[in-house]
Amino acid sequence: MKILFQSRVDLYNPAGGDTAQMEQTKKALEELDPNIKIDISAKLRDSKITNYDIVHLFNLDWVCETYLQVEWAKFNKKPVVLSAIHHSEDEVKIFEDKARYDIRRVYNFVIRSQQWRDMGKNLYRSIFNFKKLYPTLVQLFMGIRNQQKQILRMADMVLVQTNKEAEDIKKDFQIEDFKWSKVVNGVNTEIFNNPDIKNFKKPANGDMILNVGRIEPRKNQIKLIEAFEKLRLEHKIYKDAILVFIGAYNDHSYEYKYRFDSAVKGNPNIYYMGKMKSEEVASAMAQAKVYVQPSWFETTGLVSIEAALAGARVVATGERIKEYLGDGAVYCDPASAASIKNAIIRSFEKSFDSADLKQKMLNHYSWNQVAKETLQIYNGLL
Repeated sequence: MKILFQSRVDLYNPAGGDTAQMEQTKKALEELDPNIKIDISAKLRDSKITNYDIVHLFNLDWVCETYLQVEWAKFNKKPVVLSAIHHSEDEVKIFEDKARYDIRRVYNFVIRSQQWRDMGKNLYRSIFNFKKLYPTLVQLFMGIRNQQKQILRMADMVLVQTNKEAEDIKKDFQIEDFKWSKVVNGVNTEIFNNPDIKNFKKPANGDMILNVGRIEPRKNQIKLIEAFEKLRLEHKIYKDAILVFIGAYNDHSYEYKYRFDSAVKGNPNIYYMGKMKSEEVASAMAQAKVYVQPSWFETTGLVSIEAALAGARVVATGERIKEYLGDGAVYCDPASAASIKNAIIRSFEKSFDSADLKQKMLNHYSWNQVAKETLQIYNGLL
């Protein structure tokens, strides 16, 4: 079986969650069945498409390239699988309206429609990546929502990571006539299950509250810092707690970076460790008293799943991660520092046995399980 994976032309610049999902799915499928061969291509019209049995595309939200890739696949009579990786439009709009920084705050004030905001971003990106220009112009002519609806109808199967994602697709695009199936998000069990704590040295004594992710507005670290300061000020039993951040800066968020740096430097109990290897991250998670992911939106929140597998208590946001962690986590409102603070306290005080939750992660959310579920979809289409 030969499969062609396709997505945006700037798949590796910047690399994102869709990049990791493609590479991990490819690795897991080829390990599961040595007869499977997968190639990754960002070409709009791959000339070798006739050599493949199935075309599997990733990303419904940034679709200027995906639309042309689906059209080409259907022209060549190839079955198409789409991993949607779709974010709730309601959650995205709340974030865009409430938590933007720099020039994007002005841009969002001027451009009120989320559809035109997204198309404007693609147009801006095409200035720096000429390969995006043609698909972006096609999108401006067709409209991004029209393209997304057409993709959903042309795909032979749409893969979602949660049932909530399928509900959001139906609501956001006002479409019911598409075929979908749930395939879970995967976690690297080799790295995050029982990690070696020697790989990460805590920067100070005290219960560690940990956050991992790119330093950017969507990840909401500044609101977490506000919650942490309230925690230590209002609840003296947590005065010795430390807050640790791991992750690279988003170089396009200048104001946010400045505000984050200022907040970290102003508090001796907060530590920014920069970007670290996965083994170090897993070790930090295993030593954390509470892992907090207060993002404005996520597809599922893979890092929270990794933290749960590593043995940490988890505070997270959104309905989607609840399908994975259920009662094994505490949930908060990303817009409210008080809500984040109270969720951390509930997590601290909650009776906690990580064994059952870790076993659930191992049984249902490994990349091997993702490969099995994906292969079942492929076999069904063929």
